Amino acid sequence: MTKIVDSQVTGARAITQSAATDSPIRRLPLIFVTYACMFVFGAILLLMGSLLPSLQLSYARAGNLGSFPLAGILAATVLVGPLLDRFGVKPALGLALILVAAALAVMPSLHSYPGLAAAALAYGVGGGVLNTATNALVSDLSASARGAALNLLGFSFSLGALSAPLLMSLTGGLLPSLVLRVLATAAAIILIPILWLRFPSPSQPKASVQGLLRVLNRPLVWLFGALLFFESGSENCMFVWSSKLTADLLQIGAARANLSLVALSSSLGVGRLLAVVWLRWLSGRNMILVSATTAVAGASLVYCKFGFTSMLEGFVMLGLGLSAIFPTALGLAGDRFRETGTVFGAIMTVALVGGTAGPTLAAWLAKTGPERILDLPIVSAVMVVALVLIIASPSVVPRIE
Repeated sequence: MTKIVDSQVTGARAITQSAATDSPIRRLPLIFVTYACMFVFGAILLLMGSLLPSLQLSYARAGNLGSFPLAGILAATVLVGPLLDRFGVKPALGLALILVAAALAVMPSLHSYPGLAAAALAYGVGGGVLNTATNALVSDLSASARGAALNLLGFSFSLGALSAPLLMSLTGGLLPSLVLRVLATAAAIILIPILWLRFPSPSQPKASVQGLLRVLNRPLVWLFGALLFFESGSENCMFVWSSKLTADLLQIGAARANLSLVALSSSLGVGRLLAVVWLRWLSGRNMILVSATTAVAGASLVYCKFGFTSMLEGFVMLGLGLSAIFPTALGLAGDRFRETGTVFGAIMTVALVGGTAGPTLAAWLAKTGPERILDLPIVSAVMVVALVLIIASPSVVPRIE
């Protein structure tokens, strides 16, 4: 991990030498604050799912309320990319943290559905900005080890995603207002060093938004988008369906079947941490190839229905396989484009569409048998392999200098 931090420092130095600044960038604090921002995004992404049981709402209104954060994330991801390249990451992170902290802080005092919906949309927008901006910044700071650094950022996301359910469990689900205030306070505390630290200069300060958007005419951008579409669709499908799939295939109770989701979620986080080590010896392309192969093996093991223990092992393999694909692919994209914010915003938008489509497509597949759900991660992994081989081909596009 020290090696990754050193590479991030090297990348940051290269960026700052081109900008005339009066004070140096404090690189290590900047890196750790960026990871803290991603932790916040992980926490708020799954926050509504933890809050809904404590809200007195109909199923229809609960479902609609759960969609507002996702709508905010999607809207922010679509819009923020060119602004990061034009104006820099610092103002985006600062405004996003203010939006998240304010929305979470007022939610305990809101008792109307429109108020809760507005707050959920607001922290969703803040979360979408945090997600895109932190990935773009870490990519720019880590020129020699983007894949490893972005996997470490993904591990921070995994820790954050566990925090809201864990906090709700520790309070017995009786104090959601306390959880909201804790997370709001965390966002406010992280804002302090964001305001104080010096960030790298914008990558394209003189470019117009229209000029930045021209990079989206390059087919390579959409090849990356397609790769992340399949990965996100597969990952979100398994998050939604793993427990029910286990219960239906083995005819066991829900409490025991939920261990499949625990196995999948835990292995996703562990896999991103392990990828930081593996990427010392593997190229980004080979890391994705190994990951996709592991995902196919895990899905196949689940498909065989050898028993509960074997199925848990399959979900662990599936989680390990899926874990490194998204951040490593972002690293490959960062190697090939200077307009990191614009490109990341575009391909992450496509990924969000895939993540939305995955569970729905799985429901359609399940009509002919629950085991057919596993066709989706297997086919997606095959598509990921095909796409990364095309992307990594030297004839497609050279790396940026």
